[in-house]
Amino acid sequence: MSIPWRSTNTTRSATASGARSRNAETIYKRNRKTEERQSQKKIAMVCAAIDFGTTFSGYAYAFINDPTKISTNIWNGSKTKTPTVLLMNPNKEFHAFGEDAIETYNDLIKENKHKEWYYFEKFKMQLFVRDTPLDRDMIIRDILGKTMNAITVFSEAIKYIRKHMMDTLHNEQNGKILIEDNDIRWILTVPAIWDDMSKFFMREAAKEAGIPSELLTLALEPEAASLFCKKELGRGKIHRGCRYMVADLGGGTADITCHEVQQDDTLMEITPPEGGDFGGTSVDNEYWSMLVGKFGGKIMKTFKQEHMDEYWEMMRDFEIKKRHFNGSGTVRTKFPLRLTEMFKNQIEMPLEETISQWPSRDISFIQDKINFPQERMRAMFDVAVQKVVKLIQKLLEKVGELNYIILVGGFSESPYLQHVLKQEFDNILLLPKEPSLAVLQGAVIYGIENNAISSRTCRYTYGIARMEKFEPGKHPENKKVKMENYTFCDDVFNKHIEIGTTVSLKTANDTKYQDYFPSVKNMKVAVLEVYKSKKKDPQFVDEDDCDLVGYIKAEDINPNNDLWCKLSVRLIFGGTELIVEVKDEKNNIHIRGFVDFFG
Repeated sequence: MSIPWRSTNTTRSATASGARSRNAETIYKRNRKTEERQSQKKIAMVCAAIDFGTTFSGYAYAFINDPTKISTNIWNGSKTKTPTVLLMNPNKEFHAFGEDAIETYNDLIKENKHKEWYYFEKFKMQLFVRDTPLDRDMIIRDILGKTMNAITVFSEAIKYIRKHMMDTLHNEQNGKILIEDNDIRWILTVPAIWDDMSKFFMREAAKEAGIPSELLTLALEPEAASLFCKKELGRGKIHRGCRYMVADLGGGTADITCHEVQQDDTLMEITPPEGGDFGGTSVDNEYWSMLVGKFGGKIMKTFKQEHMDEYWEMMRDFEIKKRHFNGSGTVRTKFPLRLTEMFKNQIEMPLEETISQWPSRDISFIQDKINFPQERMRAMFDVAVQKVVKLIQKLLEKVGELNYIILVGGFSESPYLQHVLKQEFDNILLLPKEPSLAVLQGAVIYGIENNAISSRTCRYTYGIARMEKFEPGKHPENKKVKMENYTFCDDVFNKHIEIGTTVSLKTANDTKYQDYFPSVKNMKVAVLEVYKSKKKDPQFVDEDDCDLVGYIKAEDINPNNDLWCKLSVRLIFGGTELIVEVKDEKNNIHIRGFVDFFG
């Protein structure tokens, strides 16, 4: 039997549909034509990349007619990146970003006026580590726990960086060349290990920040870094046939990919990227968790809220010492006396007496200093470092022999991390000159060299929910649905591509169409649900390993009581984002665009 699409008739109950389908009218319409995007990109004069990081962000650009000259912005006269920190005023309006945000908030703290302001740091991680499904209404918390709409926070940060880049470009050109918005091809970096929803969220945030979707490309961070390393290290090391791993170890995530240089000098992905939330900030999290364990969550929360200036000073000093720790020697950092006083007042026990009960070789205090024996300091690092080691070992077993392991990202500059990795992989370990700039400058290269990546490997099995003719014995009874004298099995996972499939970017548009038909004769809107799974052959979309990732909407469908009025649908893989094409031949409707992940 031909495949009927999944019904979106709103008269059906959620129980009858077995599902998570939504009212079609709430789903955003996507009708972006690739041909239009490509024609607009071809006339771009500048390729501009924004590396939006967990702890630091920056931008770089190059003129299309001089692609080897990549200009990286220098913030405050000396740094290639600025802290990813956003300050909003009490009316939830943008006030400052980066170092300016930190300085302004510090002044507010001194005057005790900071509590009504909104200070966001390390907020990018909330798109990766989250307790609730990601949607347009997602809320995130600032440093003191006050809430704001997440997409507002992200879009305001991107808007500032975009404007800063435009101003820099205009000043650099001194009015010689008039550069308008449509002259710029934008590249925004995202972790390769992010899911489709998080990538789509960044695209929507960039759109709200004033970057048109048709001029925006998302670049996977380890891929961008790989392109940078390929150029930086040159043919002497990265030659045709070379197989290497890029470990992008940033502030929030570790994002690792493996590439092989092809004969045409493009890069083939050997295995899907892997990683997790074990970047450099996990060391800070361990430090804070240790203090919570010693002093109690209530005291630490009060200390942070009521004495923000001392909290900042403590965390900043730890950050400095963390950056220089090489694995040996006692580390001594500043420690606020106020915190020990708060402990004494609440516990009614001298801190010294409490310390005497702690294990030997644990932390100790001398006036306003906290001392970490090297073993304790290593333990805080090893939560992340050992995960990096194990993941690299796992990938080496998976892909076989590699020529190099290349470290990039801010956390890769840690002396202790380098020490541990050299012990494990010294003979093939490489570190470029500026590992923290690899993603940023590589993103510019990615934007200019459209065909630099030749193939990618699919991380999931993707499919679309459908109904099919119910067959007793084959289909479970609880999936049986009767509609217009037909008996269907609901929630069937109709596979479009299988996990582990290598997709050539040259042939990505050759994906096969699959046909879907209405379940009822009066269907005016088709909403198809896209699902993903780690299984090769999932049967139903509500299995444990299946997740709803987005919607495809085709409006103005008019079957005219024809149950065989088909839609031809294909999912196009291989790029950094999932693209869909829907053809309704009968009504001459052709939609090509991104899967809507918010619904």
